[in-house]
Amino acid sequence: KRYFTKPQYENFCRTTLGLMVAGEGEHDVKSINELFIDRKDQSSLNRFFTEPKWNIDEVVREGKAMLLSEAGPLNGPVEYKVIDDTICRKYSPRTEMVCYNHSSTLGTVLSHDYVTSLYVNSGLALPDGLKLYGNEKKCREKGIKFKTKVQLACELMDGHIPRAKRTIWLWDSWFTCHDTAARCGAHGYNWIGEIKCNRILFYEGRKYHLNELLDRMRSEGRFMDVMVDGEVYQACKVDAVFIPKMGHLSIVMDVKASTRDVHLLCTDLTDCSLEEIVHHALQRHKIDDFYKEAKALGLGEYRFRESEAALIHAHLVSLAYTLLDALRRRLLRYSIVKCLLSIEATVEWVRKKTMHLFIHKVRDAKLPIRSILRMIDTT
Repeated sequence: KRYFTKPQYENFCRTTLGLMVAGEGEHDVKSINELFIDRKDQSSLNRFFTEPKWNIDEVVREGKAMLLSEAGPLNGPVEYKVIDDTICRKYSPRTEMVCYNHSSTLGTVLSHDYVTSLYVNSGLALPDGLKLYGNEKKCREKGIKFKTKVQLACELMDGHIPRAKRTIWLWDSWFTCHDTAARCGAHGYNWIGEIKCNRILFYEGRKYHLNELLDRMRSEGRFMDVMVDGEVYQACKVDAVFIPKMGHLSIVMDVKASTRDVHLLCTDLTDCSLEEIVHHALQRHKIDDFYKEAKALGLGEYRFRESEAALIHAHLVSLAYTLLDALRRRLLRYSIVKCLLSIEATVEWVRKKTMHLFIHKVRDAKLPIRSILRMIDTT
C-alpha cells in the first residue's frame, strides 16, 4: 500500500482482484472494470497501466518478499532457476514490440514473447523475472538496444540472489549454448539443458551427431532402469563428451517408461549420478505449470499499444499468482482449509468470498432494487 497514492491503490486492488476472479472471461481493463458494481471511469484504470506514477519493480519485490516470508525457511541444499519463454498472441502489428514468434502449439504467430524465470526451492515455485523480447526491427522502432532471448536470459542470471548452497539453472534446447553456460560458470552456478539431437559432439575421439550417439548407446545396452520421483525411466549417462564452444560435459539420455518420451540432456554436473541429474531436470516442468496458471489469470490479455503497459500487465499477472500462493499457505496455517489448495482451488475460494461480499453489498444498499439491477450485467 505504501507504494501507491490512495486512488492508485484502489486501482491496484481492483486490477489484482479482477485478474483472480474473471475466470474464463476476459482479463483486460474493460472486462475487469465491468466485474464491479461500482464501476470506475475506465480511463482511470487505463492510466494506471499507461501512465503509472508507481514502480512495478518495487511492488513485485514486495510480493516476492511476502511469499518467501509465508513459505518459511528454505532448507533445501539445492535451489533451481528455470528459464523459458512464452508467447502471448496479438493481432495488431502496430502494437509495440510485437513480432512473429514461434510456438510449439500455435506455430509462428504475431505475438509478444516473454522470457521468464521461476525460482524453485523446498516446494516453493516463485515467478522471479520477466522480460519482453522484440526483434531488431521492433527495437529499432522503439529506440532501444536489441537483445536476443539468450542475452535476456543472461540478464536474469546476473540478477539472481542465491539462497542455497547450490544453484542449478534449467532450460530447454533454445538456451543451451556457450553464452548461458559461460554465464553460469562465471557466477558459480550449475546447469542442465535439453539439447537438440542434431548437435555435433566428440566422444572417444570420434565425431557424432547426438542422435548417432543415442543409437550407439542403445546398441551397446547402456540404458538402465532407474526410479526417479516414483517414475521409472530408462536412462544412460555419457561422460567426457566434448561439445564445440561449450567444452567437456555430460550427456544424459532418458526415456520415460510409461510414455516412451525421449529427452536428451546436457549438463556440467559431471559429479552427479544418473538418478540425481534426472531428478534435477524434472524440476523444469514447474514453469509449464506456472504458465498454465498465469494464462488462466490473464497473461497476455491486454489491448495496449505501448509495450511498457503490456509489461506492467504481465508483471501484475505474475504478482497475482504470487499473492494466491501466499494466500493458500495462510489458509492452511490458519486452519481455514485442511490441506494446501491448488492455485486453481484458491481462485475458486476467492470467487466464493467475493460473492459473499456482493450479497452483503446488495443487502445493505439503500438504492431501489431496480437501480441495483441496472448496475449488474445480468447477461
